[in-house]
Amino acid sequence: MKSWAKWFILSALFLMAIINFADKSILGLANIHITDDLNLTTTEFGILGSSFYWLFSIFGIVGGSFSDRIGTGKSIAIMAIVWTIAQSMALFASSLPVLILSRVLLGAGEGAFMATAISHLSKWFKPESRGFAISIISFGNVVGIAVSAPILVTLISNYGWRQAFFISGICSFLWFVCWLWLGSMKPSVSIQEELSTNDNNTKNNRKEIWKALSSPKFIFTTLIAFIAYSFIVFGLTFNPSYLIKVKGLSEQQSALVIAVSGLIGAISAIGLSLLSDRLYKKAQNIWRSRILFSIISVLMAGILYSLYPLMNGVVSIIILLSLVNTMVATVNTLCPAIVVSILPHRRGVIAGTYFGIMTSSGIITPIIFGKLIQNMGANTAGGYSIAVFGISIAMVIAAFLTFLFGNRKQQDSTENGNKLVNL
Repeated sequence: MKSWAKWFILSALFLMAIINFADKSILGLANIHITDDLNLTTTEFGILGSSFYWLFSIFGIVGGSFSDRIGTGKSIAIMAIVWTIAQSMALFASSLPVLILSRVLLGAGEGAFMATAISHLSKWFKPESRGFAISIISFGNVVGIAVSAPILVTLISNYGWRQAFFISGICSFLWFVCWLWLGSMKPSVSIQEELSTNDNNTKNNRKEIWKALSSPKFIFTTLIAFIAYSFIVFGLTFNPSYLIKVKGLSEQQSALVIAVSGLIGAISAIGLSLLSDRLYKKAQNIWRSRILFSIISVLMAGILYSLYPLMNGVVSIIILLSLVNTMVATVNTLCPAIVVSILPHRRGVIAGTYFGIMTSSGIITPIIFGKLIQNMGANTAGGYSIAVFGISIAMVIAAFLTFLFGNRKQQDSTENGNKLVNL
């Protein structure tokens, strides 16, 4: 297979990442239309937003194991079909239970996407170039909402939210058709990584895995990521309606704010991540280059986000959300690097557990936000403000706890059984 084939594979998965995030964000963009059409309360919409994550975390772990058995190419193809079915179901959604079923199925289908896509890319890209490939997939998530938000809002406004969901499903199906060819490609040389000589010792593995998962570094890094993810969940579920109902923006302006601030945040986060890489290469100290960097980022995100209720006007909101998105995206880039450094030769298990706990924030936070907003009654702005302040305070507290108890003296494993392991 020629070397250019891997770039086709990367491009295809980049497009799938765009579709992936568009599927996530469409519910929030259609918030007002869905609640009016189905006569939902804010709490009920919060439950609807939460339903996406009910199986998301579980299938993130199970799906990764499943892909090891049948192959990552086939697993990705199955995911695309599941996304098609789940989004198309919304076309027939005349009640809340049907729409919940659609979101639960979509969450199950999307749970293992990142892990499986990264695993598939690992067959095509060598360890020294794998970081770039993975960053492209991650960037696809941000481009997904930046590109799709204006398009989806136009579709929702002109054709209805059900039709917009259905068109999103058609995009997944068209991608699946292309993947039937691309997914069958095989790299000419199988890329193998060195394994630990102790990998067959199940008892020792379990002990070292438990030690890693119970370490202060893992616990508090995951706490930061969990809280930061609640900001993302709020953005996907309630921020579009917040911008319209409270900030007085039109649907098109709301989509513009979300798209531009997300894109600026993602690009800026790449720059900060590169700075973190330089610090790590220079000092070889993960506390200074990764953990402290993440602590400062989440602290600044919390402080800046607390100003959100005070902002009015498209430009000022874009500037503020761009800064917050930059900090949160930086956290989401550095935290996985931190946790896999704890036990590099078991990074699959460690990363899977980390992502499972982090994304579980999506199960509870939409329900809490929905309940808070509904309990404020006619004071809609007050309800949204409480939710925003709650996220801000949680970010600040998580930053201080990690700084105090993150165990900066813990050593990072870089080798095991006298064999070097690629980080």
